[in-house]
Parts: sequence; C-alpha cells; structure tokens
Amino acid sequence: MRFAEFFEVDEVRLVEPLFSDLCYKEMDELLLQIPAERSRILIDENEEILSVGLEGEGGKIDASCFHLRTPSDTLISRLEDMDGDIFQVARSEFENTVRKYYSDNLISTSEIAPDDLNPERLAITRDLINSFVGNEHDIRCLDCCCGTGIGTLLMREMGISPLSYDNDDALLARGFAEGRLVPERTMWIDGRLIEAYLTEPVDCAFGFMFGELQVFNHDIWSEIISGVCAVSESVMITVGTEPEAGIIKGWMKSGGYEPEIWENDRDPIYDRWICSIR
Repeated sequence: MRFAEFFEVDEVRLVEPLFSDLCYKEMDELLLQIPAERSRILIDENEEILSVGLEGEGGKIDASCFHLRTPSDTLISRLEDMDGDIFQVARSEFENTVRKYYSDNLISTSEIAPDDLNPERLAITRDLINSFVGNEHDIRCLDCCCGTGIGTLLMREMGISPLSYDNDDALLARGFAEGRLVPERTMWIDGRLIEAYLTEPVDCAFGFMFGELQVFNHDIWSEIISGVCAVSESVMITVGTEPEAGIIKGWMKSGGYEPEIWENDRDPIYDRWICSIR
C-alpha cells in the first residue's frame, strides 16, 4: 500500500528527510512551519496517533510519522484549533508502509554497491541460522548490519521475516536490486540506535560478517553490539578471526551477558568465528 492511501489522497510528502529522522522530536518543527487550515490524523487500532498530515493549498498533504515518537504539546494544540478528519489503520501495516516509503527513496537516490555474494557462502550461512533457531521459524528476528541482505535472503527462504538494518545506503541499494532485502522490512539507520526504532520485541538477532574490528572503530562496533544485545536475548555475531570474536565476547561480558565463541570450520573467510548469547 502507498502511504497516501492511508489519508485517501493521491500524494503525501513526509517532512522527515530520512527514516532515521523519525525518532527525533525536533522533526515536529518541520510540520509546524507548514501553513494549513485542515488536518488529517491517522490512528492505529488502539486509537494512538500514527501520523499527522496538514492540508495546504490545492489539497497538498505534508505529514509526519509518530510511531517512534510522541507529538509535541505545541503540535497537539495546533491540531485542536483546526478542522480535520481521522483515519485508522493497523499499526503493523503502517510501519511496513513507512519503511517502504523511505526504502523507495533510498533506491531512487543511492549508488549501488558492487555485488558481494559468494554463492558458496549461502549453504554455510543457512546452516548457521538453522543451528541457532532450529525449527522455530515463526519468530521475530533482526538482521543487524545486514549489508546486501545475504542473511535476510536465507531467513526469508526459511519462512522467517526479519527486520533488517544497516547504515550503508549503497549496500542496501544492492540488496534491494538483487531482491534480497524487502523494502517494507528494511531500515537505513545507525545500528547503535536500534532500540529507538523497534516497536515490538525481538526473539533473536543475527550479525553476519562483522568487522573488520580495528582499534579506531572499536567504540562504534561496541555500541552496535551493545544495542543489539539490549533488544534481543539471543544474538549470533560472526567475524573472520578468533581475536575479533574474543573482542566481541569481552564486550558482551562487560554488559552482563554470558557469551560463548566457537569456530565454524566450514567457512575459511567470512563467518569463521562465532560469538553468541542465548
């Protein structure tokens, strides 16, 4: 479904430039600056506000999303002074459509990274996923730092619908081009802030081929891993070397978790060493 269909109009522009902007309260100011006399409010099945649209000249709608933040008191006051209509939609459908809106924007504006798929890696990575989830495929999973979506592709083939995220738009664009990533289930965000972008609990999380872990990027990677551990009790991270796995194990232990590391001798390069918590 197109976002505009929620408001029963032909076109809606979301004022937040990027999906990653949706959690910031400062974005309310962009909507408040728009002259309008009528509003359109979208609510979910629990009558909580999902989006607010302001109707300008010619029926043009500018809107903001509020599934990741709460509307400011100033915005609510302005809405109370305006005529408006209320529409309703299931929250899950709304969230998928918002992710697709921004994924489509990314596809149209980003360069596409070179393809990184080694076909031999598919069976190996599929086995890793199976070893972690077993026959439990009706689960909520994250593909953390998903890259071009190799892990996402395999989980989808197994009947899992992961939520995927990365901060590299070129890699995501390649994933969309290859059909590995699903626009409705993909986010272009800073992985350190994953907690701000989740609206539902997660059963498990994967991070395939993290690294390379170097001294200069330890702070970033430690925050990414801390973030994913905070939202999921079961986490599997793969790296290329044993020292990298040991570093991740140390970060997890310092967060109060009990990780274990082991060698995946089927893969000599990509997912050679595994660090996991359950």
